[in-house]
Amino acid sequence: MVRAARPVALFILGITGLLVAYHALRLLARLVLRFRAPAELRVSSAGVTLISRTELLGRTLREREQHVPVGSLVRAAREVRYPSLPIYAGLAALALGSYFGLRLFTEGVLAGAPEFLAMGAAAILLGVAADFVLESAVAGARGRCRVILVPQRGPTIAVGELDRAAADAALERLRGR
Repeated sequence: MVRAARPVALFILGITGLLVAYHALRLLARLVLRFRAPAELRVSSAGVTLISRTELLGRTLREREQHVPVGSLVRAAREVRYPSLPIYAGLAALALGSYFGLRLFTEGVLAGAPEFLAMGAAAILLGVAADFVLESAVAGARGRCRVILVPQRGPTIAVGELDRAAADAALERLRGR
């Protein structure tokens, strides 16, 4: 379970670099200390029940059950995070490969050096190949998403790493009431 951050706080944490430090420490804790925070989302006609645990080194430190009645639920939505990240990375690889490749290729033509021509062509091909692989990764990516619950009172709740079909089915059941 993840508490959704407010935009201003997220902006300040991002500018100061604390956001990077937070995620680095969290990754370290997950790898070294086997820190886990699994959550289960149950949807019924009465509302949404969230059961979450905090585990460290395989032991449960805290278990929490939170119920949000249907009447006090302002918004429930599915969100796919960073769906365009591989596309942007592919475009960056294409731009870098084109820039350095054309530069080497041009210097090879001006100097009459076939090794620069070959390195330039290889850099361009490498950029195109990286772009193709990264953009193709979007189509083959697993459908993972998170569900955002906004109650009238209390913090916004985000449950991550859910299957898209299961999240859609739960939200449809919630809409059907």
